[in-house]
Amino acid sequence: MLDKLTGKPVHYYIQLVAMMGIAAGLPLSKIPLSIGTMLLGLNVILLWDWKNVWNRWRTNRWIWLLFAYLAMELLSLAWSENKSEAWNMIRRELTLYAIPLTVIAIPLKKFTHYKWVVLSFLVAVFITSFINVGTYFHWWGSKVYDDIRSLSLFGSHLRYAMMIILSIVFCAAWWIRRFPYRWIPVLLTAWFLYYTILSQIGMGLFTLSGIILLMFWFKVKSIRTRWIKRTFIVSFGACVLFVAGFLYVKLKPVPHKVTISPYDYLEKTVNGNTYGFDLIDSMNWENGYPVQAFIADEELEKEWNKASRVNYRTGVDLKGNPIRNILWRYMTSKGFRKDSLDFHKMSARDIRNVELGFASVEMAKGGISAQLYRMRGQLNDAEDPNGKSLLEKIESLKAGWTIVKQHPLAGVGIGDLKTAFTEAYQTNHSKLTPENQHLTHNQFLTTWIAAGIFCFLAFTGFWLIQLVVALKINAFEWAGFLVITLLSFLIEDTLQTQTGVTFAAFFFAFFITGKQVLYRSNGQV
Repeated sequence: MLDKLTGKPVHYYIQLVAMMGIAAGLPLSKIPLSIGTMLLGLNVILLWDWKNVWNRWRTNRWIWLLFAYLAMELLSLAWSENKSEAWNMIRRELTLYAIPLTVIAIPLKKFTHYKWVVLSFLVAVFITSFINVGTYFHWWGSKVYDDIRSLSLFGSHLRYAMMIILSIVFCAAWWIRRFPYRWIPVLLTAWFLYYTILSQIGMGLFTLSGIILLMFWFKVKSIRTRWIKRTFIVSFGACVLFVAGFLYVKLKPVPHKVTISPYDYLEKTVNGNTYGFDLIDSMNWENGYPVQAFIADEELEKEWNKASRVNYRTGVDLKGNPIRNILWRYMTSKGFRKDSLDFHKMSARDIRNVELGFASVEMAKGGISAQLYRMRGQLNDAEDPNGKSLLEKIESLKAGWTIVKQHPLAGVGIGDLKTAFTEAYQTNHSKLTPENQHLTHNQFLTTWIAAGIFCFLAFTGFWLIQLVVALKINAFEWAGFLVITLLSFLIEDTLQTQTGVTFAAFFFAFFITGKQVLYRSNGQV
């Protein structure tokens, strides 16, 4: 309509602006996502060219695959008792269908315009990540963090980690395609890798591993000389084995490095004070050393209060934990006794780490080391899963599998997910408190539970078929997006949040409409 009135491709450029807005809005907030999606829909309505729009929809096989999944979800309404919740679930997923329909209706036609969309995304991710890091390190502001996962200021740290890794994929493609200013993606990749390690988000490290394997696959595929290919495969395999060994060493329980005997209970400090001990059976251990042992409380209080403004008895760290307990654990992790002599071995950095709430020298290292330390602690102390993300996910998967075994064919119905999970947690006698009893943290399993095995197969096939096609035509960016999305489905209910479903829907639409433009040159990236 506007095209006819003005004689110019107004609707096309509205489409471009809306897509750039959504791309830039993904790492920022839900508001630009809602505005961009509504603009896409309004643009199609104002275009008022339903014959051509319908032809584009009708001839697009990806849309039919997507709607096969929707049809099976809708079918599960027949056996859902809670119809209201069922419609709410479907309403939350509407973005998954609305964005592809509107993007397919008015597809971008120029390679340059696809680049603009990607650049909008990259700029937004870089700016938000820079703000996150600057705020965390107090380059500006005075925000207090009680957890490194609060690093993401603009939304879910899990969804943001996925965007960081997709940004790395786009930077790698920038380099591979030999676009101008190739130093920019190199610097951006270095920054995004640093952010991934700093943030300690399992989602980021997990999806990054998938992208590294994808890069390996593309590299092996491009090597023509047989002996070079074999050498490369063997070298990469050796690296994988090294990483596996490293993870095994880091995650296995730390053996006790000292043995406490009855004579230790009589030992005194250099100042003649008797050490305090807890009972052996109730002793906690940190990095192989006993926490409630060799404690000279009065000596420690005197020395700590000289070195810090935080009171030893009544003070708390920045996370709200008693500073006294954090100090005990931190000194223990370094193999120190809790007395005046060993306190003087603590550096100013160590004291600051305690004030910040680091209960172990391993946590103070940050990055991958801290993440593995946290995982090891959870795996080796599985009595109470509450507040431990890994153990909570395992409990959720157990509950989900309990439901699948009870309803393997048709599922429970999309409206009865919450009720089914409440009952499953009770059946499993889970120790999770009600506020920690969530869905499976696995999008595939949640789909199966909601609408049955055939819906699960349609959903899984929809994404895997895309991956097969992307790999076949050497569509590196598309394959990268799919690897990130599929891996996120394994450890999260990605489509249960607005940002997650918009991320999946937008880049799905972006790649299926841009496939011919982005990868038409000999199928190369």
